[in-house]
Amino acid sequence: MSFLSKLSASKGVVKTDNGPFGSAGEFRDADDPRILYKLSSRARRISLKVKTAEREVAVIVPTVSALNKAVKFARENAEWIDVQLESLPPPMPFENGSEIMIRGLPYTLIATEGRGRPKIHHQIREVHVPTPDPESLPGRVKRLLIREAREELEAATHFYADKLGKRVSKVSVRDQSSRWGSCITRGGEGQISYSWRLISAPPYVLEYVCAHECAHMIEANHSQAFWDVCDRISDDVKPAKKWLRKHGALLHAVGADY
Repeated sequence: MSFLSKLSASKGVVKTDNGPFGSAGEFRDADDPRILYKLSSRARRISLKVKTAEREVAVIVPTVSALNKAVKFARENAEWIDVQLESLPPPMPFENGSEIMIRGLPYTLIATEGRGRPKIHHQIREVHVPTPDPESLPGRVKRLLIREAREELEAATHFYADKLGKRVSKVSVRDQSSRWGSCITRGGEGQISYSWRLISAPPYVLEYVCAHECAHMIEANHSQAFWDVCDRISDDVKPAKKWLRKHGALLHAVGADY
Protein backbone atom coordinates (compact mmCIF):
# COMPACT_ATOMS: atom_id res chain seq x y z
CA MET A 1 0.00 0.00 0.00
CA SER A 2 1.35 3.44 -0.91
CA PHE A 3 1.93 6.19 1.65
CA LEU A 4 -1.02 8.10 0.17
CA SER A 5 -3.30 5.07 0.52
CA LYS A 6 -2.21 4.48 4.10
CA LEU A 7 -2.94 8.07 5.03
CA SER A 8 -6.35 7.98 3.39
CA ALA A 9 -7.21 4.80 5.29
CA SER A 10 -5.86 5.99 8.65
CA LYS A 11 -8.11 7.03 11.51
CA GLY A 12 -8.97 10.70 11.74
CA VAL A 13 -8.12 11.62 8.15
CA VAL A 14 -10.85 13.57 6.42
CA LYS A 15 -11.55 12.06 3.02
CA THR A 16 -12.23 14.83 0.51
CA ASP A 17 -11.20 15.59 -3.05
CA ASN A 18 -7.93 16.66 -1.46
CA GLY A 19 -7.33 13.17 -0.12
CA PRO A 20 -5.34 13.14 3.14
CA PHE A 21 -4.91 16.92 2.94
CA GLY A 22 -8.55 17.30 3.97
CA SER A 23 -10.54 20.50 3.69
CA ALA A 24 -7.70 22.51 5.27
CA GLY A 25 -5.31 21.46 2.51
CA GLU A 26 -2.59 20.35 4.93
CA PHE A 27 -1.59 17.69 7.43
CA ARG A 28 1.35 16.87 9.69
CA ASP A 29 3.86 14.10 9.20
CA ALA A 30 2.90 11.20 11.47
CA ASP A 31 6.54 10.51 12.35
CA ASP A 32 7.75 14.11 12.70
CA PRO A 33 5.16 16.78 13.71
CA ARG A 34 7.65 19.50 12.75
CA ILE A 35 6.96 18.70 9.10
CA LEU A 36 3.73 20.02 7.57
CA TYR A 37 2.56 18.99 4.10
CA LYS A 38 0.67 21.81 2.37
CA LEU A 39 -1.27 21.48 -0.86
CA SER A 40 -0.81 24.51 -3.13
CA SER A 41 -2.38 24.83 -6.56
CA ARG A 42 -0.05 27.75 -7.28
CA ALA A 43 3.07 25.65 -6.77
CA ARG A 44 4.77 24.22 -9.86
CA ARG A 45 7.09 21.89 -8.01
CA ILE A 46 7.69 20.29 -4.62
CA SER A 47 9.65 22.57 -2.30
CA LEU A 48 10.58 23.09 1.35
CA LYS A 49 9.88 26.25 3.30
CA VAL A 50 11.18 26.96 6.79
CA LYS A 51 8.51 28.68 8.91
CA THR A 52 10.49 30.17 11.78
CA ALA A 53 7.51 31.53 13.72
CA GLU A 54 5.70 28.18 13.62
CA ARG A 55 8.97 26.29 14.23
CA GLU A 56 8.24 23.90 11.39
CA VAL A 57 9.11 23.10 7.80
CA ALA A 58 6.35 23.16 5.21
CA VAL A 59 6.57 20.74 2.31
CA ILE A 60 4.77 22.48 -0.54
CA VAL A 61 2.95 19.94 -2.71
CA PRO A 62 1.49 21.05 -6.10
CA THR A 63 -1.05 18.21 -6.48
CA VAL A 64 -2.50 15.37 -4.42
CA SER A 65 -0.95 12.87 -6.81
CA ALA A 66 2.50 14.29 -6.01
CA LEU A 67 2.24 13.44 -2.30
CA ASN A 68 4.32 10.25 -2.42
CA LYS A 69 7.09 12.12 -4.21
CA ALA A 70 6.82 14.93 -1.65
CA VAL A 71 7.20 12.50 1.25
CA LYS A 72 10.24 10.95 -0.42
CA PHE A 73 11.65 14.43 -1.05
CA ALA A 74 11.23 15.35 2.63
CA ARG A 75 12.91 12.11 3.74
CA GLU A 76 15.84 12.70 1.39
CA ASN A 77 16.27 16.18 2.88
CA ALA A 78 15.82 15.11 6.51
CA GLU A 79 19.32 16.22 7.47
CA TRP A 80 18.78 19.69 6.01
CA ILE A 81 15.44 19.97 7.81
CA ASP A 82 17.04 18.98 11.12
CA VAL A 83 19.79 21.58 10.69
CA GLN A 84 17.27 24.34 9.99
CA LEU A 85 15.01 23.51 12.94
CA GLU A 86 17.83 22.80 15.38
CA SER A 87 19.18 26.29 14.71
CA LEU A 88 16.06 27.71 16.35
CA PRO A 89 16.03 28.52 20.09
CA PRO A 90 15.14 25.52 22.29
CA PRO A 91 11.41 25.15 22.99
CA MET A 92 9.97 26.47 26.24
CA PRO A 93 6.91 24.26 26.73
CA PHE A 94 4.19 25.06 29.22
CA GLU A 95 5.07 22.16 31.51
CA ASN A 96 5.50 21.88 35.26
CA GLY A 97 9.08 22.81 36.16
CA SER A 98 10.00 24.26 32.78
CA GLU A 99 11.37 27.76 32.21
CA ILE A 100 9.60 30.36 30.09
CA MET A 101 10.39 34.01 29.38
CA ILE A 102 8.43 36.89 30.86
CA ARG A 103 9.58 40.46 30.27
CA GLY A 104 12.88 39.14 28.96
CA LEU A 105 13.72 37.06 32.04
CA PRO A 106 13.44 33.33 32.80
CA TYR A 107 10.58 32.25 35.06
CA THR A 108 9.89 28.73 36.34
CA LEU A 109 6.42 27.25 35.89
CA ILE A 110 5.04 25.58 39.02
CA ALA A 111 1.80 23.60 38.82
CA THR A 112 0.02 23.74 42.18
CA GLU A 113 -2.95 21.89 43.60
CA GLY A 114 -6.31 23.44 44.24
CA ARG A 115 -8.24 26.19 42.51
CA GLY A 116 -7.67 29.86 41.93
CA ARG A 117 -6.06 32.25 39.50
CA PRO A 118 -2.48 31.76 38.34
CA LYS A 119 -0.03 34.22 39.86
CA ILE A 120 3.34 35.55 38.80
CA HIS A 121 5.85 35.98 41.64
CA HIS A 122 8.34 38.43 40.19
CA GLN A 123 10.76 38.47 43.14
CA ILE A 124 11.47 34.75 42.88
CA ARG A 125 10.67 34.50 39.16
CA GLU A 126 8.09 31.78 39.47
CA VAL A 127 4.66 31.35 37.93
CA HIS A 128 2.29 29.40 40.19
CA VAL A 129 -0.60 27.87 38.27
CA PRO A 130 -3.36 25.98 40.14
CA THR A 131 -4.41 23.17 37.83
CA PRO A 132 -6.60 20.08 38.27
CA ASP A 133 -4.63 18.04 35.73
CA PRO A 134 -1.49 18.34 33.55
CA GLU A 135 -3.55 18.66 30.37
CA SER A 136 -5.08 21.97 31.48
CA LEU A 137 -1.74 23.58 32.39
CA PRO A 138 -0.71 24.88 28.91
CA GLY A 139 -4.06 26.59 28.36
CA ARG A 140 -4.03 28.24 31.78
CA VAL A 141 -0.48 29.52 31.32
CA LYS A 142 -1.23 30.91 27.89
CA ARG A 143 -4.35 32.71 29.10
CA LEU A 144 -2.33 34.21 31.96
CA LEU A 145 0.31 35.54 29.57
CA ILE A 146 -2.36 36.95 27.28
CA ARG A 147 -3.92 38.81 30.22
CA GLU A 148 -0.52 40.16 31.27
CA ALA A 149 0.25 41.17 27.68
CA ARG A 150 -3.08 42.95 27.25
CA GLU A 151 -2.56 45.00 30.41
CA GLU A 152 0.94 46.11 29.39
CA LEU A 153 0.09 46.69 25.73
CA GLU A 154 -3.02 48.73 26.43
CA ALA A 155 -1.17 50.98 28.90
CA ALA A 156 1.80 51.56 26.57
CA THR A 157 -0.43 52.10 23.54
CA HIS A 158 -2.51 54.82 25.17
CA PHE A 159 0.67 56.42 26.53
CA TYR A 160 2.23 56.81 23.09
CA ALA A 161 -1.06 57.71 21.43
CA ASP A 162 -1.46 60.56 23.92
CA LYS A 163 2.04 61.78 23.03
CA LEU A 164 0.89 62.09 19.44
CA GLY A 165 -2.45 63.63 20.28
CA LYS A 166 -4.23 60.58 18.87
CA ARG A 167 -6.86 58.21 20.19
CA VAL A 168 -6.85 54.42 19.99
CA SER A 169 -10.35 52.97 20.09
CA LYS A 170 -9.41 49.30 20.17
CA VAL A 171 -6.42 47.22 21.27
CA SER A 172 -6.47 43.53 20.35
CA VAL A 173 -4.09 40.84 21.57
CA ARG A 174 -3.79 37.76 19.37
CA ASP A 175 -1.58 34.79 18.58
CA GLN A 176 -0.38 36.22 15.28
CA SER A 177 2.85 34.87 13.86
CA SER A 178 3.57 37.08 10.85
CA ARG A 179 4.07 40.38 12.69
CA TRP A 180 4.41 41.79 16.19
CA GLY A 181 1.77 44.43 15.67
CA SER A 182 -0.47 46.09 13.10
CA CYS A 183 -2.47 49.31 12.98
CA ILE A 184 -5.39 50.58 10.96
CA THR A 185 -7.00 54.01 11.29
CA ARG A 186 -10.75 54.50 11.01
CA GLY A 187 -12.48 57.80 11.58
CA GLY A 188 -9.22 59.25 12.82
CA GLU A 189 -8.91 56.65 15.57
CA GLY A 190 -6.48 53.77 15.71
CA GLN A 191 -7.29 50.09 15.97
CA ILE A 192 -4.14 48.20 16.91
CA SER A 193 -3.47 44.48 17.15
CA TYR A 194 -0.48 42.88 18.87
CA SER A 195 1.05 39.45 19.40
CA TRP A 196 0.67 38.28 23.00
CA ARG A 197 4.24 37.00 22.77
CA LEU A 198 5.54 40.52 23.31
CA ILE A 199 5.03 39.96 27.05
CA SER A 200 8.04 37.64 26.84
CA ALA A 201 10.28 40.40 25.46
CA PRO A 202 12.11 42.97 27.58
CA PRO A 203 9.78 45.88 28.49
CA TYR A 204 11.60 48.38 26.27
CA VAL A 205 10.97 46.12 23.27
CA LEU A 206 7.24 45.83 24.00
CA GLU A 207 7.04 49.59 24.47
CA TYR A 208 8.88 50.22 21.20
CA VAL A 209 6.39 48.07 19.27
CA CYS A 210 3.55 50.10 20.80
CA ALA A 211 5.27 53.35 19.82
CA HIS A 212 5.85 51.95 16.32
CA GLU A 213 2.19 51.07 15.81
CA CYS A 214 0.98 54.39 17.22
CA ALA A 215 3.32 56.20 14.82
CA HIS A 216 1.38 54.61 11.98
CA MET A 217 -1.56 56.81 12.93
CA ILE A 218 0.59 59.71 11.72
CA GLU A 219 2.48 58.03 8.87
CA ALA A 220 0.89 54.88 7.38
CA ASN A 221 4.16 53.69 5.86
CA HIS A 222 7.81 53.15 6.75
CA SER A 223 9.22 56.31 5.23
CA GLN A 224 11.83 58.48 6.91
CA ALA A 225 8.98 60.64 8.15
CA PHE A 226 7.55 57.60 9.93
CA TRP A 227 10.86 56.79 11.63
CA ASP A 228 11.19 60.44 12.66
CA VAL A 229 7.85 60.09 14.48
CA CYS A 230 9.08 56.91 16.19
CA ASP A 231 12.30 58.62 17.33
CA ARG A 232 10.29 61.58 18.63
CA ILE A 233 8.24 59.46 21.04
CA SER A 234 10.64 56.61 21.84
CA ASP A 235 14.31 56.52 22.82
CA ASP A 236 14.58 52.78 22.21
CA VAL A 237 13.92 52.40 18.50
CA LYS A 238 17.38 51.19 17.47
CA PRO A 239 18.11 48.85 20.43
CA ALA A 240 14.59 47.39 20.31
CA LYS A 241 14.77 46.72 16.57
CA LYS A 242 18.17 45.11 17.07
CA TRP A 243 16.80 42.89 19.87
CA LEU A 244 13.88 41.72 17.74
CA ARG A 245 16.13 40.92 14.80
CA LYS A 246 18.51 38.94 16.99
CA HIS A 247 16.14 37.36 19.51
CA GLY A 248 12.67 37.49 17.96
CA ALA A 249 12.68 33.72 17.45
CA LEU A 250 12.90 33.32 21.24
CA LEU A 251 9.39 34.70 21.58
CA HIS A 252 8.02 31.96 19.33
CA ALA A 253 9.81 29.33 21.43
CA VAL A 254 7.61 30.24 24.44
CA GLY A 255 4.91 27.59 24.72
CA ALA A 256 6.39 25.49 21.91
CA ASP A 257 6.47 21.71 22.42
CA TYR A 258 9.19 21.11 19.82
